[in-house]
Parts: sequence; structure tokens; C-alpha cells
Amino acid sequence: MLLRIRSPAGTARINVEPTTPGEEFAQKMLETISKGDEQPDPATLKLSNQPGSSGESVPFSALVGRTVGDMGFSHGDLLFLSYKPISADPQSHPTTQASTSHSHPSQPDPSHPHTHTDPPLPNTIPLKDLSHVEESPVDLYWKTQNGKIERKRDPVLCRHGEKGMCDYCMPLEPYDAKYQATEQIKHLSFHAYLRKLLSSRPTSTSSATDLPPLDPLSLSVMDPCPTGSHPPFPAGICSTCQPSAVTLQSQTYRMVDHIEFASPAIIDGILSAWRRTGTQRIAFLIGRHDKYEKVPMGVKTVVEAVWEPRQEGELDGLTVETPWEDEERVSEIANWCDKGLGVVGMIYTDLTPQPDDITKTVFKRHAQSYTASSLEMLLSAAYQISHPLPTKMSPTGHFSSRFVTCCLTGDEDGGIGVLAWQASENAEAMVKAGIVEASVDPGIVRVRKPGEGEYIPEVFYSYKNEYNLQVKQPAKPTFPVEYLFVNITHGFPVDPSPLFLSNSFPTENRPGLHDQSLEVVISQLSAIIRKSDAEVTDTGTWPQRIKEEVKKWLSDWHLVAFLCMQGLFSLEEQKILGRVATMHAHPNDKNALEELFGSKGWSHFLAIIESTSSANIPTQAAPPLRAFGEMGIDSPNGLGGSSANPATSGTAESASASSAPAARSDSEKICPHCTFVNEPGRSDCDICGLPLEG
Repeated sequence: MLLRIRSPAGTARINVEPTTPGEEFAQKMLETISKGDEQPDPATLKLSNQPGSSGESVPFSALVGRTVGDMGFSHGDLLFLSYKPISADPQSHPTTQASTSHSHPSQPDPSHPHTHTDPPLPNTIPLKDLSHVEESPVDLYWKTQNGKIERKRDPVLCRHGEKGMCDYCMPLEPYDAKYQATEQIKHLSFHAYLRKLLSSRPTSTSSATDLPPLDPLSLSVMDPCPTGSHPPFPAGICSTCQPSAVTLQSQTYRMVDHIEFASPAIIDGILSAWRRTGTQRIAFLIGRHDKYEKVPMGVKTVVEAVWEPRQEGELDGLTVETPWEDEERVSEIANWCDKGLGVVGMIYTDLTPQPDDITKTVFKRHAQSYTASSLEMLLSAAYQISHPLPTKMSPTGHFSSRFVTCCLTGDEDGGIGVLAWQASENAEAMVKAGIVEASVDPGIVRVRKPGEGEYIPEVFYSYKNEYNLQVKQPAKPTFPVEYLFVNITHGFPVDPSPLFLSNSFPTENRPGLHDQSLEVVISQLSAIIRKSDAEVTDTGTWPQRIKEEVKKWLSDWHLVAFLCMQGLFSLEEQKILGRVATMHAHPNDKNALEELFGSKGWSHFLAIIESTSSANIPTQAAPPLRAFGEMGIDSPNGLGGSSANPATSGTAESASASSAPAARSDSEKICPHCTFVNEPGRSDCDICGLPLEG
């Protein structure tokens, strides 16, 4: 029989027989957890027939001495495996593997779509378990605010005093349509949309008012069918288990209202690679979410840094690894630098120089062509599916995503601009169900033809015709890509205050352009320490200005991530390193730098720098003593041209001359004014032009 096992590592299928022993059954379930995922603590392994704590759960020890047939399992049953992960050793030295693992939904492949199946009420969490969902700080903030739009007293329409209130000055709801039209706000913010959904509910004390207001869209076939009246899909399908027809409309809300780049240097760093190579680049955005006051109950994404994955750039595209293997490790290091910091989106270039003027770029994305191609939109939806937003307002514990996509492309003036968007909820559901595919025409999306054993629901899209009437049209075989995304504004702060102060360390995964290495780290830190007479390994002798310069040097995202992945520092020391990088933004964390200087890993690091620096000190040959004599000055050894001991002077000069390069013969003339060594036969210096004789 076939059994489905759902665990924090994902869902897998195993084949067993009714006579399979419980020990072998347990081993097969453990084999579904890959080595790259967080490994379970054997003492906490439990098996249940329901998610969370709603069903019956038994420890793995109860499986010993029994068979699968004795446990009452049937073909196709879905079982839930729960456990606590093995905690990481704080003294371990992790490199590219994250010390803690967070399960993310699998990312679909837009280039190979296929019909997706989901169990009835997919991934639904019992209401009592929604309390364990960890929401982001910005969501918790807006939950505590009333969100209403304050208005001042109208001097013309209001007939009351300063302390009164009427219909013309009373606060508006955050979803007010007139205010939205007046302020030219195209999309509601996510929390304003939630308030609108909650406002439509009756004000009663029934339990129905406690249900989550959001209903995640699913266009997948239910497997098995809730009615149980036919074989599982694809052997059978009915109106209950098949997805309903979908009508596409412009989404009225958006999960993110604005993208703020903390510093222009973030964009310049990506563009520098394109300017030097001419090939396109992609990077993942590292940042956080914060409140955005320019729209009611708005949310903005603040980008503090980028991480470039392994990729191969080309003139008109690029090839990048999927899935991104280092994501968990990068997210972990980012969270050490600042709470809430993590992967929030991606950015890539689509730049082509103009043929007649390479200093300007081609304006290829505009209203008459396209904003985002169908392939880009499907890729954005795939990344959003793997980065859902945790929220208690959804029965599944998550809803849509705040993962954003940015594109650096040419603008109408020949410069470089930023386009930003998010795939809509419809796009996420259609990509997950394998309904759509990319088209050769970048401005349209194709609805797939169902293959054998597949089901594609009916798709329509709605628009206003030339008579301003709302009409509905079949989307087969194609429909405009504009129905699958929402635009997002972007900008830079008026008074920049970036979280990372330095960007002197090379960017990762740029082979041939500049490489990250421990030699570069040693060279940069040695150059800072050599500005004083302090001992390299004794930080107590470092002047305060050197410590401040080292602190600023360590406030570099690429440097911190590189050091954490080298295994030089323990897990606790890596966390301190992340705190040091952002301690200027946290006044209460003043001792982070001294904690790092007092750690064992930092002492070993300085010892490496001292041994490397002493081994690489260049040796320079002393200039010939004849040169000092011809210039009329004393040599460093006190032996000048008018030495009182000519015998000693001659001996030293001959010894020095014998060790000098052969090119510096007696016929060469050294300028007494600028010390340049001139060719034989010259009367004037080639550099300063003054006479070589006296």
C-alpha cells in the first residue's frame, strides 16, 4: 500500500506492505527527511492521523513489535510526522549549512508545469493552533492600531466648534473608496483590505465571527475526493473535487505598498558588474518590512543589502541555480545582524546599450510593449509560493507572500530605472496548479492544453469594453499578463541611514570580476591596523580611532556573511559578529565589539593575520651608497660622499654596487635633484629637466 507522510521537511510517499514490521516502517519515514533538512530528535518523534494536536499521536516506540496491518492504515492514508529538531551546538563552527531549519513550501518549476493535487481543505490548521503562528512585527503593529484616516475640521462645511465632529470631519475607514480616488491610491494595503473584509461581517457574538476572514485560492484537484464516490484522480473526477472556473480581474489590494532602498550604493553595486562585463546579473534582496504612512495601514519593504547567488550571465539573459541552496544560511546570518532581517525579494538587470550611444540604454519596457514578461511573472509567482506570509487571518496559517521582484532596465531618457511588482494571488494559484505557461510574446500568457491524466479548469478574464461595460472573455488560449501582477512604487530615503556602513569587501559569486578570499580580509584589516604602532594580536593596545575604523569595516554585509561561512568562528561568535555589524543602529548594544575582541575565534583570526603579514613583508635593497655621495647627503649608515674613512666607504660602496642590478652601472647618472636614474650619456634629467652635473 502507499502511505503519504507529511513532516516539517515536506510531504513524501512510501510503499509498505501490511506485513511490514513497525521498525522498518519507522526507518522508511525517517528516510523521507533529507540530510540537508533539520534532523529530528529521536526522543520527540510522534506519528498522528491529524495535523497539530487535534488527532491521536503515538511515539515511535509504540511501533516496535507491530506491523503496518495491525495499525489500521489503508492505502492512500495521510499521516503526520512531528518532532523537535536537534538543537545546534553553540560551540560548533557552521559554514554553509544553517544551524536551524525552517520548512518552506516547495517552489514549483514554471518551465515544467503539471496538474497539482491537494487534499480537501489543504494544510488547514485547527483554530486553536493558529495561536502558534508567528506574525511579522509590522502585522502585529497594525493589529493594535485603528487605522482610521484623521481629518481636520472643514472651515466651510463644518458648523460646530473646535471640539465637535460631523460627517465632514469624522475619521474615515482605511478602505474608503472616495479617499482612495482622491489620493490616487490604486490598490488597498493588505491590512486595509482585511479591515474591509471584517467590516462586512455582522456584529454578533456567534462563533462565525472568530473565523479567519481570508480564504486562500486553490485551483488544484482535490485528492482524494471528499465524497469518496469514485477512484482518486486521474482515474476519476467530479464536480466536488475539480476546481471551479476562475475569472481574472485586477487585484484590488497588494501585500507590499512601497520598496525603499536604504542606500543608492545597493543599486550601484549591481550595476557595476553589468558595466564591467556587459552581462545581466541577479541578486536576492536582504531587508525587512516596516510601516508605510503614505497609504492607510501601508507596509513597505526596506532593502538593506543584496546577495548574489551562483549564476552565469549573458548579454540578453542569465542562468541561475534553483532552488537557492544558501537561502537558509543567508537568512540566518541576516537575522543575526538585525531582528526581522531576511530575504524579501529579488532584483535583476535587463539592460541593453543603445547602438548609436553606448552611454544610454534601450527603453524596452513601456505601456506599448510590456512591464514584465510572462516568464518573469511565472518566476515571481513561483518564488512567492515558496515564501508565504504567516498570518492568523487565514485558516491555513499563511496567505500569499511579501516577496517582491525588481528589474533594472532602461527608461525613456536613456538612463536606468527600477520597475517593481508582485504576482497576484491568482497568479500564485495558477502557477501552483500548473494551469499557465510562458509565451513567446512577452505580453501574453498561455493557458496550457491538458495532457493525459491532467485537468485544466476554465479560465476567463474580465475587462471594460469601448462602451464602458464590464465583459467577460475566455482566456484560452492566451490572455494579457497584466492580470497576474500589481505594480509597487519604489524610492530612496531623503536622509539615508543604512544598516551596513561599508561596502569595501568584494561581492560574492563574481568569478573573474573579483573574488572573495581570506587574503583580501587579511589585507584590508592589516591596512587598518598598520595606521598605528599597536600590536596586531593585542586589541588592548589599539587606539580608539583604530577600533572605530575596524567597527565600520565590519559593518559590511558581504564581509560578515563571508566570515560566517569560513568556519573560523563558532556559532556564538558568528552571532556576535552579526551584532557588531549593526551595533551603530542599536545604542543598547555597546559591548558587542569588545565581546568580539575577547572571543577565542577573533584571537585566532588575529594570529593568522600577524603570521601572514610578517611572512609577506617585502624586502627592499638599499640604494647604492654612491647615490648618497653624488647627492651630497649622508647615507643612513653615516657613510656619505665626504666620509672620514674612505677605505670603509669604498668597501661598502663596492659591496652595495655588487648587489645592485646590473642595469645600474657606473655610466648611469643619478639626478642630484630628484634622484631619478638616467640613461648613460644624458646631460639633463629625463624627469625634472635639471642638469645632472652639480
